[in-house]
Amino acid sequence: MVSGSGSEASAEGLPARVGETFGQRVRISAAEIPVFAASVHDHNPLHHDVDVARAAGYPGLIASGTQVGSYLMALTATHFARPTDAGLQRGGLGIGFELRFRAVVFADEDIDLHWRVTELVRKDRLDGWIAKLEGEARSARGLLLGATGTLLLRLVPSP
Repeated sequence: MVSGSGSEASAEGLPARVGETFGQRVRISAAEIPVFAASVHDHNPLHHDVDVARAAGYPGLIASGTQVGSYLMALTATHFARPTDAGLQRGGLGIGFELRFRAVVFADEDIDLHWRVTELVRKDRLDGWIAKLEGEARSARGLLLGATGTLLLRLVPSP
């Protein structure tokens, strides 16, 4: 396992560092929920029919778990497509994710997505590093989704 501060990791030519964190805030509108659900063939009426969602005890439509999970996973791709603090170009490829749903996501609530790198191991056979991450999605109501992720990270040669 590799550890160290950001400057040490960057100086060593690593694509990430243990302890590195990143996140963003998202808000899923009531209009976006049925569009996303339909795009992934999720026909659960809780994502499409406000009356059904209210009859089930929710204030309105709830987001599909795949929608929230997609935002969380996509955040890793976006983050590792950016250069390190030292300016090293890098790229990432998701190898596996485990999502644990803890609460439904309501339309129009702020959701804070967050990841932390917990392990970084060099894999010469893959010409890169295996990064392990822990992530979550939270709202003012608490934990909505917990996650772990495994990515293959590589440094991208300069042109």
